[in-house]
Amino acid sequence: MIKLIVSDLDGTLLQEDNTVKHEDAKALRDAVREGLQISIATGRMDNEIKEVLTSIGEKFHRISQNGAFVSTINDKSIFSCTFEPSLAEIIYKKVCTPNFVTLLCNYDTNFTHEDNEYVANIQKRMFHPIVIDPTISEKFEEIKPSKITLIGFENDIMDIKKQLSEEVHDEVDLFISEKHVLDIMPKKISKGNALLKLIHELSIKPDEIACIGDSFNDIPMFKLTPNSFVMSHAHDLVKQEATFVVNTVSEAVEIIRKENSKQAI
Repeated sequence: MIKLIVSDLDGTLLQEDNTVKHEDAKALRDAVREGLQISIATGRMDNEIKEVLTSIGEKFHRISQNGAFVSTINDKSIFSCTFEPSLAEIIYKKVCTPNFVTLLCNYDTNFTHEDNEYVANIQKRMFHPIVIDPTISEKFEEIKPSKITLIGFENDIMDIKKQLSEEVHDEVDLFISEKHVLDIMPKKISKGNALLKLIHELSIKPDEIACIGDSFNDIPMFKLTPNSFVMSHAHDLVKQEATFVVNTVSEAVEIIRKENSKQAI
């Protein structure tokens, strides 16, 4: 039986206006009432997850920043990882070009070095202010970055991903979290590795979890379990990695609950 449901946020549970559909929120609450545990797994920061959970009216386990941080429903931190400051500085200088809005992220804050119309548009999707700091490239020791995010045109994102894959693949992991967004992470940080740490903490087996997502950074979760659900709008390469294609989180949860009911008979 499925004991833990894990859901991505952007493009999966969270809509572009930062809201959760009523039917999706209700489906997760109903799953909790039936004894299932829920975790969010996202590229966003932990404090943003908490904002979403407030709107749902529940507390869940939390995997944030593509697996850099893992916390249980009771706010127990079971994993955290940040860049070596010297490596973050090297990567940041390599990717901080006019082609991208470059965000330097730590546990609870997004930083960028300049303000412009593109930053203003990105800010609309954030729950907390982006800090504009022209001297941010001098503060890697101070802020302890855990993620570097590039936002730009899809072709530029694919090009820089290819470049970094060739130049620094031994030092970082790269995830396309949305088609215009590349997340650069410390090595061996992924939603999949973070989820393994969470299920170990919860004494749950991989075949007792179900994962729901829509992008390339969800694939490491999909690889852990046959109970994987991908959103119908996802890239075809992402769809190939999941077992089920669904239109909504509530549809996935309904399938999970029905399968659990069969197992209980």
